[in-house]
Amino acid sequence: MQKSHDLTKKEFIEILAVTTFLGLGILVYDFVNTNLGFNGVIERNEAGTGSISEDLQLEFLDQKKEFEVEVSDRRLSEKEIEKSFDKAVKEIEETYLGQNESANNVTYDLVLGTEYVDGLIEASWKLSPYGIISRDGKLKVENIPEGGEIVDVQCTLYYEEAERIYSFDLMVNRKGMDTLDGQLEAINRTVKETDESTRENAKYKLPKEISGMELTWKKKMNYRGLQIILLGLLTVAGLAIGKKQDDKKARQMHIEELEKDYPQIVSQLSILMGAGMSFRKALERITGKYVLSLKQGEKQKAGYEELLKTYRKIADGRGEIQAVEELGKSCECKEYRKLSMLLVQNLRKGSRDLLDSLEKEEKYAFEMRKQRAVRAGEEASTKLLIPMGGMLFIVIVVLVVPAIMQIN
Repeated sequence: MQKSHDLTKKEFIEILAVTTFLGLGILVYDFVNTNLGFNGVIERNEAGTGSISEDLQLEFLDQKKEFEVEVSDRRLSEKEIEKSFDKAVKEIEETYLGQNESANNVTYDLVLGTEYVDGLIEASWKLSPYGIISRDGKLKVENIPEGGEIVDVQCTLYYEEAERIYSFDLMVNRKGMDTLDGQLEAINRTVKETDESTRENAKYKLPKEISGMELTWKKKMNYRGLQIILLGLLTVAGLAIGKKQDDKKARQMHIEELEKDYPQIVSQLSILMGAGMSFRKALERITGKYVLSLKQGEKQKAGYEELLKTYRKIADGRGEIQAVEELGKSCECKEYRKLSMLLVQNLRKGSRDLLDSLEKEEKYAFEMRKQRAVRAGEEASTKLLIPMGGMLFIVIVVLVVPAIMQIN
């Protein structure tokens, strides 16, 4: 039988065929692209997308050298530059207000970008007076005077050496007290002012009234205890599920061990009872040898343990029929229930066909054992498909990624 970690001939051929086909395809593409498809012309990138580099083979004066050529992106014409500046200005006018409805009443942060026209035009901002609005458009609420402030905004647009200046004015105000944002802003401003004015005191007292609004302060509830309770519940649930899975796995392994021992048990019963021994004597002989093997250091066997329990019940005075019936009920394995039925029938009525039935059962048990071995090998081979697929994927990546990088 093939070992589970060995690859079959078919799998070797499939891997070799895939890698060979893929490699030949890339070799043909590279050959056509480098020897037939290149005529000394390199297409530039569009303006603003950056330069590209090409690794070329240069031949001159009987010399062959590798030569890297860097090709800049396409430069805009004067007319295209002016159009791009116009587009940038239009984008600024459409986006700079952000949440604000008008430039005459700016109460929210502005949207001042550093690039426009898909990154083709760069922008630099200057705002006056300093400290009302930062260069990234954030309003510094604590510096806005009560009656508002006019801010001059100047934007310098760049494309390489070309530039254009675009400027406009804004009226920056505090948020109104009729809005939630304005109320929170007023509370935040008063809290900071109170904190600054009472820094010499050992304790800080929160304000209870701001602009006619009564304030009630409470500490935020910490739910760490609830988190620990939930964590404990999840842990207990996880342990219970894990224990259930472990019990199920252990029960399945016990059944598999019973099935593994069954052919040998049936064979021994068939031989001993065929030699003229009674069921009790045969059982005594089998369990005696098993106990002796345990004393010699061998591992316990699930099937023989069940037989040993049955023999001890009979030795303690339990009836043979009752003990054998209990054997079939206690084993979660249909083969042992079948064996129990055959033995009970023989003990109750006497059956001349018992030895024939045991021989047939022995053949059936060994056949089932062979099938289980084959199935186990197939399952092991199936489990190998995932690492084999991973290896194939790595091989494909190793071949394809450099090819794609060369194409780009």
